Amino acid sequence: MASPKPRSGPSILLTVLYLAFAIIGLYALYGLVQSGTGSAIIELLYLAVATLALGFVAFSLMRLRRNYALLNPTPNRVFEIVKCPQCSFKQIKNFALGDYVTKGLGLCTQCNAANLFIDGIYGEGPRRK
Repeated sequence: MASPKPRSGPSILLTVLYLAFAIIGLYALYGLVQSGTGSAIIELLYLAVATLALGFVAFSLMRLRRNYALLNPTPNRVFEIVKCPQCSFKQIKNFALGDYVTKGLGLCTQCNAANLFIDGIYGEGPRRK
């Protein structure tokens, strides 16, 4: 029996928490605007609560967005170097499953000697934007 696919994205509890903090932050901003004639301590308290709540939501959403970008990385390209020791023929081709370094590949296309082998395998990382 196949195992269930893991869930991607935030859980329901985190979504409720983000919504609650957003509502608290907006309510604190509303309280800050309405308490125009109140004391400075109350206004600073409203400002601090609004900044903390909305800052938490903003940073959490940015982190969540970054995690989605990291879930689907572009695959690396893997190449192999094929050489002939007699005629110094060198070719770079795509890696095939089952290939390994020093694997004999048969006849050389240049000198028809049966010495063609894989000299190296390397990967090319994803291109940066």
